[in-house]
Amino acid sequence: MYLAAILIYLFALLAVGAWLARRVKDSKSFLVADRALPWYVSTGTIVATFMGAGSLIGAAGLAYKVGLSAMWMDIGGILAIVALAFIAGRIRRFEGLTTPEILGVRFNEPTRLVAALIIIAAETAIVGYQIRAGAYVLKLVAGVESGTGMIITAAFIIGYTMFAGMLSVAYTDLIQGVTIILALLIGAPFVIEAAGGMSAVAASLPPERLSLLGSSFRDAMKVLFPTFCLVFVMQPIWQRIFSCRDEKTCRIAVSASVPALIFLVAILAFTATIGAVVLPNLEDGGTVIIALAAHTLPPVIGVVMLCAAVAVIVSTGDSMLLSASSNIINDIYLRYINPKAEEKRILLYTRLVVLCLGILALIQIQYFPSILAMVIYAYTMEGGLAPALIAAFYWKRATPIAGLVCVLSAGVTTVTWEAMGMPFGIDTSFMTILVSTALLIVVSYVTPAPTEQQLSSFK
Repeated sequence: MYLAAILIYLFALLAVGAWLARRVKDSKSFLVADRALPWYVSTGTIVATFMGAGSLIGAAGLAYKVGLSAMWMDIGGILAIVALAFIAGRIRRFEGLTTPEILGVRFNEPTRLVAALIIIAAETAIVGYQIRAGAYVLKLVAGVESGTGMIITAAFIIGYTMFAGMLSVAYTDLIQGVTIILALLIGAPFVIEAAGGMSAVAASLPPERLSLLGSSFRDAMKVLFPTFCLVFVMQPIWQRIFSCRDEKTCRIAVSASVPALIFLVAILAFTATIGAVVLPNLEDGGTVIIALAAHTLPPVIGVVMLCAAVAVIVSTGDSMLLSASSNIINDIYLRYINPKAEEKRILLYTRLVVLCLGILALIQIQYFPSILAMVIYAYTMEGGLAPALIAAFYWKRATPIAGLVCVLSAGVTTVTWEAMGMPFGIDTSFMTILVSTALLIVVSYVTPAPTEQQLSSFK
């Protein structure tokens, strides 16, 4: 029953995507939906992109282990969305396709290239996370072997993204965002009932698990800070801002996503925390939401919850795949290989790059378990782009050389600090931001100021 329902749901998404894909006429349609999305669609796609396997598996697994304080992992991301709401209009005004494009215009081409390579590495790895999460669902509901499950998940995400593009992804994300909200809203009371009520939950769990701060404020900040940096620079979120109809629309869309995300993050952490009472012996706490849906909730509610799980996996997977592909085409191919390429060729090559990156993500996650360490590096390196992006819009004195040094230092510091074993217990994300920000400031004051042409697009 569960597998059949999931397949029906996926085929429904394919049908909607195929219908909308008929409107894709060029690379701009494919990557930024002709910059014509209404606010409610943009809000839905921001919410669905945010709530990926990192929340469904990562944050839920942390809540299963430590309780409500796991919310700080996603609160950092929500604060980043709040920060983006203040500059959304300026981002939309730029009319770009990628975040490295912004860095290239504000600083220089080497900065753009380095940033593009970092984002490609990070977001291909995130696609791998979604593929593994999809395999979790298939194994739990249908006993599908992990390797086979990853191939099935990858095939769907790759195939859907190849023909769909941003237009189809955005509108189906709206459907998936509604599915996620309904599933968690309806499912939570049943999980509380299965635990024996809130009094039983309070009696079964240590008090710190029901506290938002958990064991310490420092621990909360350790998960909040890197998530803030990552989400603030997360290119798929910026591309949804690029895709909005106008500046007013994008400000409304980004702002409207905040209350929806607060609700989802809170109820997800709450459900996973109670899941530790209902299912106390899970080998992998990251599967708690999926396990509750399959084994605890009434079948009809469980089906909705599992479809929601599939929704967040597919949504984030296709968003990251589309994003990384845009970097290869827009920031590398069109800049260094064939600047005068025809639109038909650009669209064809974009789809082929989607295929290649999807296969690469599958190979990484299936055959190289150590790629998980690389994922952490990539997350932190991408988050390290935050100082350069903030300076691009808000600090006129930031110089081209400083921008390049800042972006390069994000990668170098991440690898070096991790290799040193995080001396003094300082988290890599803190050190990466500290070093890249310090170098940005110091180098800016000892190198020539940017030209008026470099600043003109950011006024």
